[in-house]
Amino acid sequence: MSIQYTFTVKICIDDIASHLRRIEIEPKEVILGILDYFESKVTEFPLGCQICPELLKIGCAKYRECNTPDGYRVLYSVEGSLITAHAVLSQRQNIQQLLFKRLISA
Repeated sequence: MSIQYTFTVKICIDDIASHLRRIEIEPKEVILGILDYFESKVTEFPLGCQICPELLKIGCAKYRECNTPDGYRVLYSVEGSLITAHAVLSQRQNIQQLLFKRLISA
């Protein structure tokens, strides 16, 4: 299995890092923890995480959601032996707001 990260993941990680710095938490360890957890879980069981409930409600069953123990979620898809991470969000973050933000910034 190989993992690729989209540009949206970079934007999400930058947003998370900015938020963590504002509350005086060093972002590097947090972000590395998110990515390490995600990679170890999905390379072992790519289809082991649930389909994203928020996206499923609007008819999109392609994306899965890997929830980390520290309150983040990674949205990803699986095609053959390729895992694509599409976004990294906090548990409280709204996916529709992220999609709108990406749409208007493109």
